Amino acid sequence: MSDEGRKKLAGLAAHIREQNAPGGVPPLDKRGLDLVEDLAKTLTGPDGMPGLRLHRESVSKFRLERPPRNADMWVEWQRPIGALVVVTQKFGNPRTTTRYVWDEALGHFRSMEDRTEVYEDITRMLVDVLYPEAR
Repeated sequence: MSDEGRKKLAGLAAHIREQNAPGGVPPLDKRGLDLVEDLAKTLTGPDGMPGLRLHRESVSKFRLERPPRNADMWVEWQRPIGALVVVTQKFGNPRTTTRYVWDEALGHFRSMEDRTEVYEDITRMLVDVLYPEAR
């Protein structure tokens, strides 16, 4: 093996190590999964939203509902596109989908459409869909 070939191989290995955490999960995926977990804990913890039910679909996805409201909200980390996707629906109305991507410069997830922060948007969405009395 030539020195040039060895350097290319070492460069590739260094690049892969930068892109992957020690467990083999890319840092962006870890951030997304951590965000899903943090949202689930915040919404249903002791200081969470009263009457809210969280149904865990997987480690990367959950659904929120609040009986007797005829609406729901889905939160999912979608690894193939590297985005958190939030879908809200008041039954009888069309679904609303918002995607959030990691913004390195801002240091948080922001909406792809209007560059708003994910926690602010979820607060607004909860009021719009599941807690209209909080308006």
